[in-house]
Amino acid sequence: MTGICAVIFAAGSSTRLGFNKLLIKIEKKAVVERSVEPFFYNPVEKVFVVTGYEKNKIENIFKDKSVEIIYNPDHRDGMATSLKAAIPFLYGFKGVFFQLGDRPFTGKDLISRMIHVFDEKDACIVVPVYRGRKGHPVLIRPDKYLKDMMEVQGDKGLREIIDKYIKDVVFIEGDFGTVTGIDTEEDLNNLIMRGYEIEKD
Repeated sequence: MTGICAVIFAAGSSTRLGFNKLLIKIEKKAVVERSVEPFFYNPVEKVFVVTGYEKNKIENIFKDKSVEIIYNPDHRDGMATSLKAAIPFLYGFKGVFFQLGDRPFTGKDLISRMIHVFDEKDACIVVPVYRGRKGHPVLIRPDKYLKDMMEVQGDKGLREIIDKYIKDVVFIEGDFGTVTGIDTEEDLNNLIMRGYEIEKD
């Protein structure tokens, strides 16, 4: 077993927003880039970015970064297809972070704490919680759940697995970034009200 990797889902088409939310810039930096950066952190040995919709634009952001691109040709069929596209790359890792591409406020401190709990408690699944809401990223021992991952359908992602194996989950205190994604104009307006500079692609 080697160490830990990270898989960032960046294949969706942002149907609710009407344009690609991952390319929105917050303080001059694309949402997806901000979502990936916390995983450029020493205990994380490999970072995978799963692309689909507007793949060339997403991949161009990372052309000079230490990431491996996984293209999901079936991205229109839901997040489960991105999970399945990543599975062949997970063998041999003792742990994998799964992160959404629209979580631009995740910090390295959270990543560090999750890894500490993962190792210290020999946890199988670590999930951050903020104000009663389960969030992202999720840190999981992949070997134990690969069969279940292959059976996930639609947009449910890892939720089914977390619910099914709730006794395996160690919950830790998250923060604002744990549950803050970008799905609607209201989400963007809330960020502007918080003082962030927002630029649409």
